[in-house]
Amino acid sequence: MNEIIQKLEDIVNQLEDSISSENNMSIDILIDTKNKLSLYIQKFFNSKAEYTKTLTNINSKPTSRNGFHTSVTEFKSLASTLIQDLQLSMNDFSLITEKEKNELINNARKEIENEKKKIDSEANEIRKLRIELQNERENLINEEKKFDEFKTKLEIADKQLDFQFEAESNKKAATIWAIITGILISCLLIFLFCSLDSNNNLSDIALNIKKQMSEKGKNIDDITVKTIYFSYYKFLITKIFLYSIFIYAIIFCVKNYNAQMHNKIINMHKGNALKSTLSLLNTAKSDDGNDKLLVQATQAIFSHQQTGYNGKESEPPSPNLVTNVIDAATKKI
Repeated sequence: MNEIIQKLEDIVNQLEDSISSENNMSIDILIDTKNKLSLYIQKFFNSKAEYTKTLTNINSKPTSRNGFHTSVTEFKSLASTLIQDLQLSMNDFSLITEKEKNELINNARKEIENEKKKIDSEANEIRKLRIELQNERENLINEEKKFDEFKTKLEIADKQLDFQFEAESNKKAATIWAIITGILISCLLIFLFCSLDSNNNLSDIALNIKKQMSEKGKNIDDITVKTIYFSYYKFLITKIFLYSIFIYAIIFCVKNYNAQMHNKIINMHKGNALKSTLSLLNTAKSDDGNDKLLVQATQAIFSHQQTGYNGKESEPPSPNLVTNVIDAATKKI
């Protein structure tokens, strides 16, 4: 656009130079000017009717000096008008361009602001989701801990019930052995009473035989005496043997009774230890505390205990072997 204005200004300057030259009336300048203006009007002003009509009415071939000046003035006036029109168009275009630029900037700012709000909203949503995920993770960890605690309690309760059932079984077995022992003792007493009576009768019979034979003056040979005493001693030995069997059976039953009662008390003690551990398991505020409780319960279960039914037995060479293994396992965990 500036180039066209410059060319039009050159035409105006050329026309002024032609006027200042008094002795030269160049018709060619007018013709060239008319052609150029016609081309510019057609190309840059879309053959505007007003400019085309004005250009057609200008005489490009005057025959006099005054006519030449008139044509030059008219061409200058038209060129100046075209320059002004172009300048106005440029100003309008600049205004339009500036307005559009401001609109684009404002629109871009609005879009950026909207995108920023959208990003902020999405960031808030992400933060909320992250917090929810963290809460869910903590809930899952807590649920897993509760499940582990429940599993541990269930295992402890299962073992405790096993010890209780075993204690009940030992109690029933001890009762049976006690009944058998009572029956054997009753039988022994009855047999002892009967044996004492039969021994007295046998002794009286032997003495009567010896007395009657002595009164009749008959001598009793050694073989007969030995036979009588042999029978008597055989009877006594048989009785002693039977007494020994009864006593051995009673001692055997008593030992089994003591063993069953000992096992019953031990199993009850183990069950009580696990029951106490089960009730105290939640009171420990840390896993280390729970592990210590389990270790203590294990020591109580596997330690040597006296119940009064059995004599002191030799303890194993390493009574804390199991607890040491548990300690090492819990430390690794």
